[in-house]
Amino acid sequence: MGTDDLFKKRKGRKIKRKENMQQMAPYRYLIVCEGEKTEPNYFEGIKNQVDEKFVDKIDINVELDIEGTGKNTESLVNYAIKKRSLSEKIYGNVWVVFDKDNFSDEQFTNTINKAGENEIRAAWSNESIELWFLLHFEYLDSALSRHRYFEKLNYHFKRNNINNGKYSKNMPDIYQILSQTGSVDEAINGSKRLVEFHNGQGITKECLKNPCTKVYELVEELLEYID
Repeated sequence: MGTDDLFKKRKGRKIKRKENMQQMAPYRYLIVCEGEKTEPNYFEGIKNQVDEKFVDKIDINVELDIEGTGKNTESLVNYAIKKRSLSEKIYGNVWVVFDKDNFSDEQFTNTINKAGENEIRAAWSNESIELWFLLHFEYLDSALSRHRYFEKLNYHFKRNNINNGKYSKNMPDIYQILSQTGSVDEAINGSKRLVEFHNGQGITKECLKNPCTKVYELVEELLEYID
């Protein structure tokens, strides 16, 4: 085999690998979380179910890469952009998961805008991810501090005999707990109700939508692979 033929063969294999990667890309997710444990633990629970669903599938491969960074606001988006750019993988879906917490309205808004400008979806919560957790048990549309979310979660944990009646961050099995003793469907429906509630009030700025969470958009999309 001549040098030219060998070059063409190698180039053909390279193009084929690239085509395969592009074909898989729509089912490959990069989920970059603000928290180092709490949010990643929740999505790892979904990832485990997705992996079980597709363990024997060869025609489609759903892949979730989840990372907790400890970064926030725009630095989180910058990290996701860099991670996507430097990765050997091709991600068809890139998400950032973060809270408003005590960050300014400007910081929160700029983060959402920057994500959108770079084709990154934002699963934000105002004020915190604990709102999403709480919606597994009850609906509320009153603005509360994240400390009040903790109190309400403690109530539901106590009522359901979970973890000695106390919610704490970084629980490794948080997805299993919430999905088995609460309802993911109710959390999704409650989140949609909150979006409609704020829209009905004429509130268009995300930073003013409190309480509100867009985590449901990512969860709903991932659960489609399981259902």
